[in-house]
Amino acid sequence: MNVRILALVAMLLPAVGFSQTTWTVRPVPAAGETVARVVMDDASDLVVEVTNTSTAVNDARLSEVSFVIPTGYQLLAGLPAEENPNWKVEYIDSNERRITFQSTLGCVDEGRGLGRNESARFVLSVVAPSNRTTDNATERLATGTYGRDQCDGTNYTYNINTMTPWTRGILAANVTLAPRVLAVNGTTVARVVVENRGTGSATVTVDNPTSTSSVPLTTLSKDANKTVAVRAAGVIAVNLRPTAAGAVSARVRARTTAATPSNAPLVDSPMADVGNLVAAADMDVVDAFAGDQVTLRMTVFNTSITNTYAQVRPRTPVRSGSAAATLVAGPSPESVAQLAPGASAQFTWRYQVSGTPGASYQFQAQVDGTLNGSAVAGDVVTARKGRIVEHRVRLSQETMSTAATAVTVAYTVQNRGTLPIYEVKLFKPAVNYFAVAASGPQAFGDWVVSTDAAGYTWESESGIPVGGEATFRITYSGFTAVTADTAFRHRLELNQGYNDPRIRVEGTMTLLAVTASPDVGRLTGVARDGSVTLTWDNPFNHGGTLVLRAQGATPNTAPTSGVRYAVGDVLGNATVAYTDEFSSASSFTDTAVTNGTTYYYRVFNADDQLRYGPGNQPTSVGLLATPRARVAGNPLWCYSVGLSSLHQPITELGVGIFSSSNDSVVGMLTNTVNPSEDGAERFRPVKLSGLVGSRFPVVPLLGRPGQQWIVVGDQSGVPAVLNAATGEFLWRNTTLGLGNISSFPVTQLLDYANPEYRTTYSNVDLAIFATRNTSAQNQVVALNAATGALIWRYRPGDLGMVSGGMLVDYTTNRLYVATKSGVSTATLRVLNSLTGAEVARLALGDLEFGVVRNATSNQILVTANDGRVYGVNPATFAAAWTVAVRPTTARAFTHFARPLGRGFVVSTADGTVERYEMDATNVPVRLWSTAIAGPAGSFTLNLNGVARIYVGSSDGKVHQLELETGVDSGQVTVGPAQVIGTPTIDHTVSRLHVGTTDGRICAFPVPF
Repeated sequence: MNVRILALVAMLLPAVGFSQTTWTVRPVPAAGETVARVVMDDASDLVVEVTNTSTAVNDARLSEVSFVIPTGYQLLAGLPAEENPNWKVEYIDSNERRITFQSTLGCVDEGRGLGRNESARFVLSVVAPSNRTTDNATERLATGTYGRDQCDGTNYTYNINTMTPWTRGILAANVTLAPRVLAVNGTTVARVVVENRGTGSATVTVDNPTSTSSVPLTTLSKDANKTVAVRAAGVIAVNLRPTAAGAVSARVRARTTAATPSNAPLVDSPMADVGNLVAAADMDVVDAFAGDQVTLRMTVFNTSITNTYAQVRPRTPVRSGSAAATLVAGPSPESVAQLAPGASAQFTWRYQVSGTPGASYQFQAQVDGTLNGSAVAGDVVTARKGRIVEHRVRLSQETMSTAATAVTVAYTVQNRGTLPIYEVKLFKPAVNYFAVAASGPQAFGDWVVSTDAAGYTWESESGIPVGGEATFRITYSGFTAVTADTAFRHRLELNQGYNDPRIRVEGTMTLLAVTASPDVGRLTGVARDGSVTLTWDNPFNHGGTLVLRAQGATPNTAPTSGVRYAVGDVLGNATVAYTDEFSSASSFTDTAVTNGTTYYYRVFNADDQLRYGPGNQPTSVGLLATPRARVAGNPLWCYSVGLSSLHQPITELGVGIFSSSNDSVVGMLTNTVNPSEDGAERFRPVKLSGLVGSRFPVVPLLGRPGQQWIVVGDQSGVPAVLNAATGEFLWRNTTLGLGNISSFPVTQLLDYANPEYRTTYSNVDLAIFATRNTSAQNQVVALNAATGALIWRYRPGDLGMVSGGMLVDYTTNRLYVATKSGVSTATLRVLNSLTGAEVARLALGDLEFGVVRNATSNQILVTANDGRVYGVNPATFAAAWTVAVRPTTARAFTHFARPLGRGFVVSTADGTVERYEMDATNVPVRLWSTAIAGPAGSFTLNLNGVARIYVGSSDGKVHQLELETGVDSGQVTVGPAQVIGTPTIDHTVSRLHVGTTDGRICAFPVPF
């Protein structure tokens, strides 16, 4: 029965319609507390325990409970506690402040609900009103709270006045601990951020922290009391000394200094580990969407000054929580041979998490090693808990120098819920640390912005669609200095509609102390004959740079702050290759290298006080480079970016190439005259707002003679155009809410268009993008290539994911869109490229590869996942022929069928490259088949009348196949066995370019 109807019936029935009270509700205090606490104007979890107190005489069951929270509260959500999962949320009404839970078990045999003396717990996510200057200790559920036995229909009243109250407080607190790995009797600092959510100023302090384990914590000193205004924060540091080994968290109570103090809820720091072989566990994502991958990292540290641990190896992590977690990869590395005194090692695992919203995931990690031949086990350490969410926010700057001014911070709200979001409110972060500029928040699109005392609100009639995201910007004029790195919460409230519960999300921004040293940025390298050139961006707090180089492995020992090093010094497994002080240098060419040797570099920024950064750019692995002599079979150069770069490079003939890695677009120059400049960066890597999912076109644009432009989209759904010479954005459109762009964008340019196009668009080039969303509607949009303005949108409601790319037929003004089957089995859509109107649709099975046109046969080639290649007639849109290259399989190809002559070349997942050509009946037949391990896509070169095919492979090589016979006539080795991407060839200078899994893009002369 609907709860509203039930409540009405309850009021109309006589009192005898309800049985006497046979159940109780009590708020459950958190660990270490004696009373349950919630915080004013903050999202709080109120845990309530329900107990069936019926007597043996009536022996009633309780299978439905409905709670009404007090007036002034917001009800955000609710969940059954993880220890009693056989309950569900049946009903929630934010306006009535009511949430109802029902048992999911059957009435007869399954024991629905609670029997006599049984209990269950429920988590109510609430926001308490901020209308007091002190705590209120008499908070109770409101009238209308009831229990019920659904099996026999009995309703149970509840006297809320007999309920144990909870406390509504004015203070919120968070605590960090640094360092988190230390020796016994070392010193660590608990840094407490106390926020005032009341209505008046308060003076706050922190009680001496207590230990959550058997490890004693001695307080050495702590900061003085702080006066904290409303919506401000006080930061109190407490110096602690652990006097025994083991894993421990510091439990902290913040409170006011009034005679009757207001207490913040107890908070625990992240877990620290004390001893000799110690570790810390961390998760990179604690607010994951279902299906996301998250990384667990265990950092192991040897605090001993004499002991060296051998065979350091992680145990399999132990997962807890109600979310599912599937191991994708790890541990990486599997082990470390030695951990010298003062050295550290990192082990990572990647998991895919899934579950219903609110489900949690958490991991425990432990390390083993040997010391003098005896086994040694580290402590069990726990990473922070993560949850499956439907909404989250990402900040463009997660750290900020307090010396910075006039910084615009972008808050990207991501919506994976079931309803659009029409209102976004950013609550003012700690007002005494974050000063908002006069320009403040910025409106955009149809989002209008307003300001009140609490924060900034954006409203839109179109909103953030399901599966979409939007970015909200606000400019901060400056930041208050901190004495050590300090993390502050940035809270947002999302509104889906009047009758729906509000949603609270948050991120953190860490203000860096002026003495902190951040990492360098955008580290890249170019390996040539006898040299490796590194290039990076110096951060704001820069005094010098130190470069470590190790052979065949990541440098495993970081420099010690305050210590000066000289070129040639040895740190762990590495050598100092370069160092400077008071320098603005951002590049270094290392000539002390040996051709054929693989090196790993880590670059450490240092400030003027010789405090070193983490050296974790582009990742903690560092940057890989292998110099080679310019002889046959070797690359002319390899450009290293540190992350997989398998997309096929794009060639600007005789000038250079473009590619992408992770979330960045990169460009290199071709210089056939000066080898020392060959492969140099055309511009610094350009970061996009998300991962780049495919290669991209580089084209001229109308009215910009002599210039080339990169047309690119990213997986955050932002299309953009960049200047190919400088890397500067011509435009970025962040307002379309596309979700995920993973396919190759296409263009239709006026300079090459037919009269019909010119009549429709007299001065417009089109840039066309398609989406690859799993939950939201997929769509195709055409934008003005010069401005990013929307021209047309095709969103039929049944379009599958677009992964591999599209084709524009300039002669007919038709756009071919290949999709996976989803709502519809019609996986090839043909659109009018001028209007976006659908012209035809064909059911060809899952299509995850690009559609291409064979210029010789004038047919459209479509490559299907199930092993078929289709030739589609562009006049009738019917399949002129079908070739079953492989029997039906889930994924028969590794790349689309590339046109060749009147036929095509295919790379198959079972390890072959095959050429097909038309027979007398105009149906392709196989001419030859050549075995190539894990072949990528292919590229053709015809030089002096000799035609050859080039294809990357999973054996770390590029293979050269003779066009007529398929004979594998030559290979070049890019690196160790790994996946090599699809090559491209600059025929004007006879060069092949190709990317690798280990983050390199290399140039080779052709033919081999």
